[in-house]
Amino acid sequence: MTMKNNKKIQFLLLFFTMLIGFAIATTVNADVTKDGDVYHITTGQDLANLLGAGNTGGYWATTGNPAPENISISVDNDITIPSILALLNSNFSRTVDINFNNHMYYVADQNQSSFLMGTSTSYVSVVIHDLTSASSNISNTSGAATVPSPTDADATISGFLLGTNSLFSGLTGYGAANSGTITYDNVSINYPSLADGKSTMLTPMYVPMKFTGTNVLALGGLSGANFSTVTDVEIVSGSTTMTWGTSGSTAKTAMINMSANGTVNTSVAFTVDSGANLIINNHAKARTFLVGNTTAKTANITNNGTMSAVIDGNATNSTTGTDQTITSSFVVGGTGIANTNITFGPNSVSNITSNTGLIKMDNVAILNVSAQAGSQTTLESKNTQNNSAIRVFNGTANSGSSLTVDGVAFFSMRNAATPPLQQDNMRIVIANTPLTILGYAANDNTVTARYVAEIGSINGAWDGNGTPGDQMSPPLATNSSATKLKPAFGIRFELGVLANSFTVNPSIWNYALSNSIFPTDNTPVWLSRNGSGDNTQTFDVYDSRSQTGSFSLQASVTGTGSRQYGFKKNSTNEVLSLNDQAQTILNASDFTAGTIGDAATAGHWTYTIDADHGLLVQAARSEKIGTYTGSVIYSLVDGLE
Repeated sequence: MTMKNNKKIQFLLLFFTMLIGFAIATTVNADVTKDGDVYHITTGQDLANLLGAGNTGGYWATTGNPAPENISISVDNDITIPSILALLNSNFSRTVDINFNNHMYYVADQNQSSFLMGTSTSYVSVVIHDLTSASSNISNTSGAATVPSPTDADATISGFLLGTNSLFSGLTGYGAANSGTITYDNVSINYPSLADGKSTMLTPMYVPMKFTGTNVLALGGLSGANFSTVTDVEIVSGSTTMTWGTSGSTAKTAMINMSANGTVNTSVAFTVDSGANLIINNHAKARTFLVGNTTAKTANITNNGTMSAVIDGNATNSTTGTDQTITSSFVVGGTGIANTNITFGPNSVSNITSNTGLIKMDNVAILNVSAQAGSQTTLESKNTQNNSAIRVFNGTANSGSSLTVDGVAFFSMRNAATPPLQQDNMRIVIANTPLTILGYAANDNTVTARYVAEIGSINGAWDGNGTPGDQMSPPLATNSSATKLKPAFGIRFELGVLANSFTVNPSIWNYALSNSIFPTDNTPVWLSRNGSGDNTQTFDVYDSRSQTGSFSLQASVTGTGSRQYGFKKNSTNEVLSLNDQAQTILNASDFTAGTIGDAATAGHWTYTIDADHGLLVQAARSEKIGTYTGSVIYSLVDGLE
């Protein structure tokens, strides 16, 4: 009897122990499951347990294992971040890779639903893949929404689409130089109507931000919130689109605020890498870039790929010249800024268009704009008011400011109703490779001035006054640049070209064999052109690559039968016999150069011949009566024969 009872007690104890063990296993892991090296989650609390808690709480404490250096997380449905402002687990020191699998995150508390990257995780690189907002929220204006419960994937709560901080944020006061990064890879957060005064797209602060793949970030702008607060952004590859505000909406300081405190970096940077594409749509009544502060004294905006910016929050007929958002819609400097550098890198393509002025130069300290070899750059203000304060470059440039164009494909700056730049302190420099400067009339493509193969420097008022004055070669000021370029509504710098710009009159000979020009002994003679029309011919070559032409003109003839053709230069009796092999008939030194600055003739090299010169045909009295045809091919050759 006793033995039987003992056996029963042992069985019950064993069953109870197994039950408790099973209960602990499911509760501790909650909804976190591990498949190989990937942790799968279904709630925002799961993510917080994996990332935010130290080894005394959350997932790692309950499993008895410390957080690893690297972690890969799969988000298997939409999640809501609980009310937290949690520092990342200090054990993470390399990569935190989170794949949202085209799901979205929401926030329970707009003011504190973010993971913070501080000095304890300064080497962590966070990568967020395939984050996609629901199409049903595109028209949401308030930010309030029914969202998944932070702790229960099958329940919902009243929450928000976005918070005042992005999913990962830098922490004010922890602004040590950071070698970690936050990367968005194929992220689509598309809330173009959301304008609640709190929702912010990006708040990495001092943590460098990178973009790869295809990213679409859209947010309605409203006073009280910026689109982003960043200090270091790099569009690494793929295409990224950033859209802020609705038409004419009033927003906070800037779309891309790069003047935030809390950084010890001496500069801020926004870079588009070669091969990458950036599209900026700023529909708000606010500047696009606010850069630098008393610590980060240097701001660098660089495009090495393709960048387009449409800034149309203000009306094109605005007359408020004192408003910085009007006169400096593209970039303005923060308090303490010392240098603003805008670079259009080699072979880059840039199109920046604003309804108002782009850059107020006295608000960016020393401004250096550099357009490099092969780049294609268009800067345009569409303001229709004749207001001298609303230009592409307006205000008073600080000493040392310059616009440098170096071997560009083209660099164009244009205003709708006033010249784009008229500032003595803004130095215009053509470096290393001569370029053509074109001036345009208002609102059309009529060329009003043309200066070819220019190199050197001159002030932005084009008058050569001041020190160091006109250092262009050849000098611009002595060739009416002040009267031709200063009033131009468009200025374009472009690389010189060699082009055939002529169509010569046809060559016609109509002779009777009884004409006394033919000797009775049947000696062949060269015949002048005598067609019924204009027998003069003009060769017009456009060579804007240098001040001294570097080309030659060749000719060959075909289909002539027994006819002999030749070419006779002006002021000579010698005739060069032609055949089906190309021969040089003229060198650049034979041509007359056009007038510097003249829209019609500058860069053109002309050579005019009368009927007795140029292409001639040879014939004799013994020829058979008939009609003979042939073809002459004129070939323009780079370089001198």
